[in-house]
Amino acid sequence: MRKFLKTCVLFVLPIIVAAILIEIIVRRVPNPYKYKYEWMMCQSDSVETLVLGSSHTFYGVRTGLMGNKAFNLANVSQSINIDLSLLQYWADRYKNLKTVIIPISYSTWFSHGLENGPESYRCRYYKIYMDCDLYSDCCLLKYNLEISDVRTALGKLDKLFKKQTDCGCDEYGWGNTYTLREKNLVKWNDGTEAAAAVKRHTSKCWDYVENNYALMGRIADFCRSREIRLVLITTPCWSSYYENLDPDQVAKMYELTHRLQAEYGLDYFDYLADSRFVDDDFFDSNHLSDIGAEKFTKILCADLFVPEDNPTP
Repeated sequence: MRKFLKTCVLFVLPIIVAAILIEIIVRRVPNPYKYKYEWMMCQSDSVETLVLGSSHTFYGVRTGLMGNKAFNLANVSQSINIDLSLLQYWADRYKNLKTVIIPISYSTWFSHGLENGPESYRCRYYKIYMDCDLYSDCCLLKYNLEISDVRTALGKLDKLFKKQTDCGCDEYGWGNTYTLREKNLVKWNDGTEAAAAVKRHTSKCWDYVENNYALMGRIADFCRSREIRLVLITTPCWSSYYENLDPDQVAKMYELTHRLQAEYGLDYFDYLADSRFVDDDFFDSNHLSDIGAEKFTKILCADLFVPEDNPTP
C-alpha cells in the first residue's frame, strides 16, 4: 500500500508543479482586466468621465480623445451586474467623477449575466485580476484558476512565446484591436457575420429583464446620490445588423430605456442607425473599427459637452 501511495505521489506531484508554474506564467501575460484594475487603483481619484459596458463601448469609445481624465472600464460581454460592481468598488476614491457612460444595446436588458452565457470563462478574469466579489471562492477551478480553461490558457501562452506584450487596450482603456485592416471582408460582404450576430443577440427568454432593470436602477441611484451624470448611449451598428433585429425585442429595449430615462431624468443618445457612419467605420456589423471609434467619440463628445466644457486631448 505504501509503495502504491508513493508511486501515486511521484506521478501526481510533477503534474501539480507543472500546473502551478503554468498558472504563474499565464498570469504574467498582459490583459485589459489587470491593466484597468491597476490604472483605477492609481488614478480613480482623478478620473472625471468613466465608460462602462460591453464590447460596444470597449471598442467604440476612444477615451483618449475625451481628455486625459476619461477612462474606459468596459470589456467584452461585460454585463450590468459587473458594471455595478466595478462602479461601486472605487466608491470611496472618487473625488472628481462627473460623468458615467453606459451603453444600451439590443441585448442589454435581456442578458442572463456573463456567468450564465457562452463566455462565462471571462468571469474568472474579474475574480483574479479585478478583485470582483461576484463569484464564489468555493468554485476554485471555475473562477480562481486561469488553467481551468485550457483553450484560453494555451492562447495566452502562445501570445507570451510570440512576445506579444500588448494588453489589448490603449493607455485609456479603449480596446484597440478592432482595426480596419483586420476586418473580415468576406463575412462583411456576404452578411454571414451580421446574421450570426443578430441570432446570438436575440433572446428567447425575457426572464432577466426586470432584474437587469433593477441593477441599472442601482447604478442610477449610485450616480444620483453622488451628483454624477449618468448617460445612456446606443452605439452605431451597420444596416445589415439593425434592419434584421427582432421588432418585439427592439420595442422592449426602447420601452425600458425610456422608462429608466424618465424615472431618473437621464440623457439618452441613440446612434443605432445613424447615417453618418459608413462601412469603413465598422469592424463588423455591430462594432466600430478604430477609425469609426474615433469618429464616434468626437460626435459623442460634441453631444455630451457644451463647447466650454468640451475636453481637448
